[in-house]
Amino acid sequence: MGSEDAIRQAIIIAGGLGTRARSMTGDVIPKALLPLAGVPIILRQIRTLAREGIRHVRVLGGHLGSQLEPALGPEAEKLGIKIEVFVEKSPLGTAGCLTTLDVTAGDVLIVYGDMLFDIDLSALTRHRQQFPAALTIIAHPNDHPRTSDLVVQKSGYLQRLLPRETPRDSDWRNLVPAGLYVASEQFFQALVPGQTADMIHDVIPRLLERSVPIAIYDTPEYMKDTGSPNRHAAAEEDLRQERVHAAHLSVRRAAVFFDCDGVLNEDVGGHGVIHPDQVKLIDRAGEAVRLAREAGFLTIAVTNRPQVAKGFLDEAGLDHALGRLEAELAEDGGVLDRIYFCPHHPDKGFPNEVAALKIDCACRKPGDLMIRQAMSELPVEKSKSIIIGDSLRDIGAGRRAGIWAYGVRTGYGLRDEKSYPTVETAIPHADLVFDTVYDAVRFQCGYHDIGKALSGAINERLSDTAGPLLVSICGRSRSGKSTFAHAVQRVLSETARRVLRLELDRWILPLEYRGPDMNAEERSRVELYPEIVSMLRRSGQVEAPGYDAASRGRLRGTTAYDARNADVILLDGIFAGHASIREQVDMSVFVEASEHSLLNRFHTFYAWKGLTPVAAEELWQSRIQEEWPRIDLQRTSADIVINLEEAIL
Repeated sequence: MGSEDAIRQAIIIAGGLGTRARSMTGDVIPKALLPLAGVPIILRQIRTLAREGIRHVRVLGGHLGSQLEPALGPEAEKLGIKIEVFVEKSPLGTAGCLTTLDVTAGDVLIVYGDMLFDIDLSALTRHRQQFPAALTIIAHPNDHPRTSDLVVQKSGYLQRLLPRETPRDSDWRNLVPAGLYVASEQFFQALVPGQTADMIHDVIPRLLERSVPIAIYDTPEYMKDTGSPNRHAAAEEDLRQERVHAAHLSVRRAAVFFDCDGVLNEDVGGHGVIHPDQVKLIDRAGEAVRLAREAGFLTIAVTNRPQVAKGFLDEAGLDHALGRLEAELAEDGGVLDRIYFCPHHPDKGFPNEVAALKIDCACRKPGDLMIRQAMSELPVEKSKSIIIGDSLRDIGAGRRAGIWAYGVRTGYGLRDEKSYPTVETAIPHADLVFDTVYDAVRFQCGYHDIGKALSGAINERLSDTAGPLLVSICGRSRSGKSTFAHAVQRVLSETARRVLRLELDRWILPLEYRGPDMNAEERSRVELYPEIVSMLRRSGQVEAPGYDAASRGRLRGTTAYDARNADVILLDGIFAGHASIREQVDMSVFVEASEHSLLNRFHTFYAWKGLTPVAAEELWQSRIQEEWPRIDLQRTSADIVINLEEAIL
């Protein structure tokens, strides 16, 4: 792309009476000069624009606008750009004011004066070339779509504008004009000189009526209206937390990919959600999305929607259902940066099915096309990204995409092996399984703190060790050992260590093969451990039979572990520090938690497995008497004892 295509001009609309901000300005300075974390917002805007290549800024002032030129002159000289200030004699609205300026050649970025933003203008320029239009509306999802203007787009162009004052009979997709636009000469020529006009209420509807193309640029970058005291305070906090530039498209960041039904909203069964009223959030789902976004992760939903192919709803109906989901999440501050959906389904025979959508495709999970599409469109840092799902299809998609895959016990609860595609030779295995999406996000936000201490100790030992370091992580059932082992695995992997986490639970004897008098060591098949460790030391390879914790039965296929290039091997299991292999282990860690925590986790876990409270309590008592004494013997020989009382399981 040549430099002649770049956006070099900007107009900042800094007029208006500043009524919302009057408690902050005291009506003695224009709102554009209101400090935001110590710097007037208009200076923050101009510095961002200059960094992005803008060379000429025209500022349209209004109330108290005479103060702008003296304040901006030194900034223009420092940045080496041209800044001109024009003061309206009388207010003409957010679009009418533009007619007081001369029309210049080339695209112009229009910015509302109370917007804190940080966007990649080179990416915006590329979008302008791909979607030529008289006007491009820069839009984003926000945390209050039901009280915001909304744009409805199709194939990159505006189809409908929904001003916030207009009554709505349903929820629409969460896509909100951000107060930034790119305008061409065609747009400026459509304005009526001297006529009061508002961008949202007058000009854009008029252009739509005339079928003038208006493009929509949907970006997850930072854009926030700071015009009211609450929003001003929120923007200052975002600056303190360094969230503003962190969302710029040049900055790669990890993503949390969410499945929807069974993860964010309740699985309604049958053919899934076919009406917005069926959307009911799972407990704390909105908080989970908010927590992920506040921590700096991209929040992306990837969802199979076969209802469209089956003819139970069209894409407009799907938009309303997804709009309801977005609006409900936003009530708790949860904002999804993007939603990708697959409308296909391979099976035929539905009365109103859409023939063109009845295909085998690469986007339907466990296919990973939706994830790969997100990675091609957004600056996703793959190595730290995760998918959270309730179905084995979600786990399979994560595996194919090469990201961490976490299951939840809501929805299917990963108990859908029978419906998993038979062409797959093995059932995918989640890296961890959590009770809810909120727990999974909490782990994603905090795994580094959980695993950093042991990772540091392992790194110190590695410098003195030839070959892979073998570390056992053991402890009572539900103590948090697998959570801890995986956290260590991730932290070490991020320091370029090659880590193999071997889950000894894969060798557990399925329920149907257990005898009534078997003890915990026999159920765990501890007698195989010396050979497993020997094979890892000797050839670096070992194959595990499949065990399904949900059904307590055998999974389809086996799991091959390859440690030939590993720097660290983490043995994860209740007997990973067993006396029969202790001398072959370089470092042993015993993980513990209080009996109260273990009890709560145990009952939740076995409820997921289908046990009644009475049956779970009987099993709990037997574990205390028969299993715990055997497990606790490992504590005395452990190198490190760690309490994970607050760990998320």
